[in-house]
Amino acid sequence: MHKQTFILVTLIFAAVLLQGCNQQPDTAAKVQADTAKVQADIAKAEADGQKKIIDAQAKLDQVVAQNNKDLVGAQTDAQKGATNNPTAPPPAANADVVKARNEAENKVADAQYDVDKAKAEAERQVAEARCKVGAPNDMCMANAKANYESVIAAAKAKNDATHHQ
Repeated sequence: MHKQTFILVTLIFAAVLLQGCNQQPDTAAKVQADTAKVQADIAKAEADGQKKIIDAQAKLDQVVAQNNKDLVGAQTDAQKGATNNPTAPPPAANADVVKARNEAENKVADAQYDVDKAKAEAERQVAEARCKVGAPNDMCMANAKANYESVIAAAKAKNDATHHQ
């Protein structure tokens, strides 16, 4: 009976040791898989961010082109008015030209704000993906959020300054 207990204890002990040996590679494989997933998340965040930036930049380019078209149209109309009416103000001082120029500046400022915001969001997404590895997560996420909010505040201030000119 004593021999059977000894054999049973030995088998249980051997099973526990083997289980421990089996977990070692799993842990290493898990760490490797987690690292690969984080790297994939970072790459995805970078790609998504670049797409947002490109879309915002394309919108800015469209706004600039449309504003140039509108401004040239207003200047042409003002030039026609100045040609037909000698007492009309010069095209640069024409109210419609001034209004078109101010509207164009505001639209460009709004589109530039969208570009700045897209850049900040892209940086934040990448930072958050990187926070999954390395630095203590809470501190890393807090830094990412603080950087994002700082960039957004600066972009908003620049936008507001343009609108209040």
